[in-house]
Amino acid sequence: MKFNLSTLRYHLFIQQGILPERVSLETNFKVDLNMSDNQIRRMLGFVQAQTGVNFPKDIVLYLTDVFDLMIHIMIRAVEVEISEEYYNTISEPVWQNFLWTKFTIPMYAHLN
Repeated sequence: MKFNLSTLRYHLFIQQGILPERVSLETNFKVDLNMSDNQIRRMLGFVQAQTGVNFPKDIVLYLTDVFDLMIHIMIRAVEVEISEEYYNTISEPVWQNFLWTKFTIPMYAHLN
């Protein structure tokens, strides 16, 4: 199942009684929706079940709004797809190291 804003709205309405029109990309979970940390964790459990994306344990501390959630899902979904598709098939050590470090490329700058 694909996860999008409509899916999130439906889940929040069914599970927590939050009206769909109150949920937009700018909606803050704690301020606008008055969600507790436990409610946010339950919502993230639903997101994890739908997308396969794992979240850090402390995500409730810095996840503020729906936009942040969608960005986390997009970034981590790429990691999930690439780990399944590429980690076991690339034989070059350089590429394996590149993928295992989550696409971090060292950048060096020289100021004249």
